[in-house]
Amino acid sequence: MIDEAFIERWVERLRREIPGAVAVMLKGSHARGNAGPWSDLDFDVLVFGDEITDPYLTWIVENGSGRLVHVSVAVETVEDWLAGFREVASWSFGFPSSEVTRLTWLGRPSLRAELDRPGHKHPGGEPELEDFIEELGKARNARLRGDEVALRLAVQEIAELCPSLLAPLNEVAPPGTRPGALKAALALTVAPEGYRDDMLFCLGLSGRGSTADEILAAGERLVFGTLALLETNADTFSPLLPPYLPDLLSSGLLRRYLGQGNGAPLEYGGEP
Repeated sequence: MIDEAFIERWVERLRREIPGAVAVMLKGSHARGNAGPWSDLDFDVLVFGDEITDPYLTWIVENGSGRLVHVSVAVETVEDWLAGFREVASWSFGFPSSEVTRLTWLGRPSLRAELDRPGHKHPGGEPELEDFIEELGKARNARLRGDEVALRLAVQEIAELCPSLLAPLNEVAPPGTRPGALKAALALTVAPEGYRDDMLFCLGLSGRGSTADEILAAGERLVFGTLALLETNADTFSPLLPPYLPDLLSSGLLRRYLGQGNGAPLEYGGEP
């Protein structure tokens, strides 16, 4: 395992060797305190100025006890690093999230208030209702043309988008990791019937095999069940949508659009 002395030696090395360094941030499992034997040692080195010679550096080194360790370093300007926390975290399923970081060295005390925090918060994503609808269309088209890979990718995307649509109807504590975000997504209580099982099935995490028809049916249940909840809670949800979507939702037109052709054979007519 990596001890504090090893981390401190790397902090000292990075602050000396990277031009313009003003702060060294530890992140990932070592910052969270739950590192395992295969955990990388992840640093962000913050600099002033725009001239960054190497934006990413990596080493594999011994940790002092004979074990090899992967050390990775991202080099960013202070401005860009802080701006990253104004964006939705790619791993968060669209939830607001909080990423644990640890300030290990600071060369400019004036930055302490911005950098020396137990966690940096990311905003949640906008509910992507239109994309949600489109992915079901892509899944259906893929099924009609016999493209099972495209079908499964579209259904995975349905499951990825679904939690952010349901988030306004639920109370969600900001997750700090991808597994935590998935657990939060699966724990939503205002959700379609069978939601948890269908989410795991669509994401390929159910632990059992599936046919193309079964995986499409799970995606259909997620979409139609979510639409029904959003229609019921239109007063809460509609203000979060672009101006052209609330009427389509509250009128049931989105559901009617997706319902056309159900139960009847359709001819495939081209790419979605």
